[in-house]
Amino acid sequence: MTHKCSLEKLKYKTQIDLVFKKGRAVRSGALVMHFVHPKEEVKKTHIGVGISKRSVLQAYRRNRIKRQIRAVIQKQKEEVISSLTPGFYMVLYKGKLGVTSESLLHDFEGLLNHFSGCN
Repeated sequence: MTHKCSLEKLKYKTQIDLVFKKGRAVRSGALVMHFVHPKEEVKKTHIGVGISKRSVLQAYRRNRIKRQIRAVIQKQKEEVISSLTPGFYMVLYKGKLGVTSESLLHDFEGLLNHFSGCN
């Protein structure tokens, strides 16, 4: 690979709002990935993670699931960078309480397979 694309956190409200207003969504198991490729040139892949309070009421459980999703993203970092084009991505958890790291890994790989099939 000649250019080095890196992975960044999606942390600005304007970027997150853009993902939900103008983006599209892909679902795999308990995970939904909203994404948008803005018209202005974005050189990095920005990924955010979120969970609705409606899905998981207790904050400590939501935080644990978010940590598990972030760990899956870090574990698959090279594959994420090669599969996803630079832009803004938001990974949402839409499942229930009982979740394992293996099921999150399987669902996240399903999301990546969708993007690698498109490219």
